[in-house]
Amino acid sequence: MKKIVLVLISIVLSSFVLQSCAPTNPHLTEAKISMGRDDLQKAQKELALVLEAQPNNVEAAYLEGYIHFKQENWAKMYDSFSKVKGLDPVYEKENIDNMSMKGFATLRSSGINDKFNKAVKLINAEVVEAEQAEKLFNAALTDLELADKFKSDDFITKDIIATIYLQLKNRDKAIEMFNQAISFAKQPDDNNNMISAYINLFNLYTEKAESEKAVEMMNKVLELDPQNKEALLQLAKHYEGKNEFDKAMPLYDKLVAIDPSNTDILFNQGVLFSKNKSTEKAIENFKKIIEINPNDEETIYFLTVFYNEKGMYQDIVSLIEPKYEAFSADYKEKVKDYIQIALVKVGRAKDAKKYQ
Repeated sequence: MKKIVLVLISIVLSSFVLQSCAPTNPHLTEAKISMGRDDLQKAQKELALVLEAQPNNVEAAYLEGYIHFKQENWAKMYDSFSKVKGLDPVYEKENIDNMSMKGFATLRSSGINDKFNKAVKLINAEVVEAEQAEKLFNAALTDLELADKFKSDDFITKDIIATIYLQLKNRDKAIEMFNQAISFAKQPDDNNNMISAYINLFNLYTEKAESEKAVEMMNKVLELDPQNKEALLQLAKHYEGKNEFDKAMPLYDKLVAIDPSNTDILFNQGVLFSKNKSTEKAIENFKKIIEINPNDEETIYFLTVFYNEKGMYQDIVSLIEPKYEAFSADYKEKVKDYIQIALVKVGRAKDAKKYQ
């Protein structure tokens, strides 16, 4: 910061030297004198008069931008320096770049730390403050979109802008900004955030029924992290929903290899085995789940159905009889016919009457 100010002061001083070599607008001279006295308000008035008479006066536009920099009025500074660049792209370029980076850093920090992060805490709080969070999200968006104008190649800035649009339910803008963000990501530093962006895009494209793009996003995740469980599971479910079992099954195999005791994965794979007419394999999966969660009623019910399909009546009796009384009323109703039939089949018709 000190370095930038010193450079700028030298610029202002050199301007006075140049005055002696060429005639200039008296209001511009007065503006410089006022700036030297740190009377920025008067300097602004004088510069406004210069620009009213000479709209293309690049020096006046630059000094106006410098005053906005001193006042940390970043939006007006951006407008002034945009005008300078339009008039003369190389005029005081290094100083303009330095001041723009200061504006970018300040806005980015304010938008992320003071507003976005606070908004996230509000929506994740035990008592959600949705209205206040929305105000903070919009305030953060204002800061970050201006920061993005100063420096348009920062991945994190664009990624958080996209996340805010997603939170505000502007899905099309969220898609646009996530894609922009990804184009500026640097590997491997941004990999984790890229994965999150791709997953958000997958969900957004899925909502829009753009399945090919959605699948492309999950494959992008797997390029970055071949063992990403969420990507593998989402792809598996996608192919399962399209009855493309030959594509879904290898993904479930990878998931089970990565996390063999994950009961949700075992359950989903078991259902897929059943859909694919591989009841024996489905039974093995559901037995593994029961080993992990012995009282999982849903799994017990599915396993009962599979045992019944295979005529494994003694297995039904062994599975349900010791646990029946602990079942919820709903699951008692679901399994009672199966246990009655199984008891009759194994020669215990008298005991079957208890479940009528």
